[in-house]
Formats: sequence, C-alpha cells, structure tokens
Amino acid sequence: MTPRDYLLDRFRADADTLRQRAAALRRGPAQPGPDANTSLQMASACEDVFAMIEALPAGATVNEMLDALSALVPLLEQRAAAANVPPVRAVYVGAATRIREVASVERQHAVLQIAEDGALHDDLANDEHNVDDDDAGDEDVDDDDVDDDDLDVATDDDAPSGGRVA
Repeated sequence: MTPRDYLLDRFRADADTLRQRAAALRRGPAQPGPDANTSLQMASACEDVFAMIEALPAGATVNEMLDALSALVPLLEQRAAAANVPPVRAVYVGAATRIREVASVERQHAVLQIAEDGALHDDLANDEHNVDDDDAGDEDVDDDDVDDDDLDVATDDDAPSGGRVA
C-alpha cells in the first residue's frame, strides 16, 4: 500500500465513521463528543482532505508522492486556521500531522533501504578496496564474487560451511 493509498483509506474511513455517528446521534440518545452537526462538519473536512490527496498523481514515484503530500501541509494548516469550529480545526491539524508522520516514516525507510543496498554494493563492487573481485559470472566456490584463488588462502571465509577453495 502506498502512502497515498493509506491516507485515502484513512480519511475515507474517518468521514464514513463521522457520518454514521451523526446519523446515530439523530436517531438516538446524546453521546459524549461532538453533536450531529459538528460530526457532519468534521466528515466534510475529512472529505476535503481526501479530495486533496486524491488529486495527487497516483503514478508518481515514492519521493514525488512524499513531496506532493508534504506540499499539502501548509494548505491544511491554512484551513485549520480558517476553521471556526475547534473539532473541524482538529481534523485539518490532524491531517497535517498524519501526513508529516507518514512522510517521515517513508523517508526513513527509504534511507535505510538505500543504506542497506549501498553497503552491499560498496562491499562487492568497490574495486579500490576489493581488488580480488571476479565477475559475477565467473566460477567461484560460493558464488560470492570474490576470486578465492587470488586470495592465497586455503579456505573461503565467506562460505556458509567454511568450505575449502578448489
């Protein structure tokens, strides 16, 4: 699930829940929390946030999507400042906060992924530090891209079984 999809699901579900709450309040006894009209206003704010997110291009890369989502934060903060009803203001503030959190987590994940991939490639492809690297297609006891014959060792330390070099 993409960050966009997650946020769309989140705000669609919030809007639906608030509309159901408003309907229940109109049918039955009062409940703690916002009244029916306020719940409907909050649902409309959730739908507004949903529409903003839905307008973002679905086919964007993760970084493009995170940038586009982050660009919504100032708009959400403006809508929060303009809202006269505190619970509606809270919807916009909450949306801005949720977008920041999702973007932060996704960016941290991307950095970790790059770090993991980079470390792997640096270990295997850096010719300056790994002069004994062979081509990926060359025969090697453990296919670890290190030509063990050039290392002048009798065993391959990278081998899962500490295997002997042929």
